[in-house]
Amino acid sequence: MTGSTVSDGATSVGPPTSPAAPQPRSAVPPSRLSEPSKWLPVAFVCGIIFTLYFCYVFCHLFRLLQFDVAPAMRDHETELRGWWQGLVFHFITLLLVLCYIRSVHVHPGSIPDRPEWIYDGAKEIVPDNVNNLEKKRTGDRRHCKWCHKYKPDRCHHCRVCRMCILKMDHHCPWIYNCVGFYNHKYFFLLLLYTTIDCHWITWTMVESVQASVEEETPFWVMFFCLFGTTLASFLGLLVTAFFMFHIWLMTRAMTTIDFCEKSLKRSSYETMYDLGPWGNLKAVLGPHFLLFFLPISTPEGDGLSFTGENTRLNADTQHKNGRSRKKGHNSAQRGQGDPEGGMNEQSVGRYSATDNTGHHRSGEDFLTSPDSLSVDIHQH
Repeated sequence: MTGSTVSDGATSVGPPTSPAAPQPRSAVPPSRLSEPSKWLPVAFVCGIIFTLYFCYVFCHLFRLLQFDVAPAMRDHETELRGWWQGLVFHFITLLLVLCYIRSVHVHPGSIPDRPEWIYDGAKEIVPDNVNNLEKKRTGDRRHCKWCHKYKPDRCHHCRVCRMCILKMDHHCPWIYNCVGFYNHKYFFLLLLYTTIDCHWITWTMVESVQASVEEETPFWVMFFCLFGTTLASFLGLLVTAFFMFHIWLMTRAMTTIDFCEKSLKRSSYETMYDLGPWGNLKAVLGPHFLLFFLPISTPEGDGLSFTGENTRLNADTQHKNGRSRKKGHNSAQRGQGDPEGGMNEQSVGRYSATDNTGHHRSGEDFLTSPDSLSVDIHQH
């Protein structure tokens, strides 16, 4: 009996039992309700939204709309200003709340459970439908030691979410979620409408702050007018700076993690995923221009591959291929091809690259570093 125990306590000789392969983590996100303490930042943000809404509506709009004055005695110009300011405020706030809910609720995306993405430590076999540019220095595909899966391009492991996130930008505790491929648009619009809302509250409530000081006003109205304006202006400065940073990242086709990695390496802030200004805009806000600023219509793709005809890497390669095609043809005619007029294995052009440090790198090594953007064609 192979591998069985006999009556005298000895074990019969048999083939050694191989250790069980590590089980990959499921692409289904774990429940976030098991850690209530991590919802405190979300509750704090909701409290700020409610506080600013209360200050603006009950301390500013009510004063302009003059509900405590008879209709015949109201200042109609002030009342009209209160109505249109209230409509604009509620429209922006509604979009802000919708984007916040979507940012919290929508999962950013994770590595699929399909067999081609499972890493079991065996010899690597790359399927035809998997085309990764980011690789290790050894040329092997990147894999996650926690999830036991191969990593697609721009994918990183989040220890808070305990899974790999597609096109991970960063983990945001204020939404208790990672910002990744499927919710990046909602987070970007959240910053946009938060910036607009804070500035709107600040500059329109100044009138009520001045009136509460000059006129006889209840103390609580004066306090909340001043408190709401101060809070909105402070948040507006912070969020505006953060939003401008994310606009810059979007125009460069970069994530926050890309920026941090390039800052540490002191390399150029360029990426092989650059699609041009319009392409980079659609990569975040979606393909339809009329839906850019609505929390619908997410970007095209699956978050697993980001190379196409318009990416910087392919565009540079095709451009230089065109310039070198004639030279390669002439070289083949001078005798580097086979007797039948074809090109032998050594006469075929190969890619090589010069990285940002000036070192010459070729072939597979070029794909190991996103910072290598200078591609040349050499003929052998």
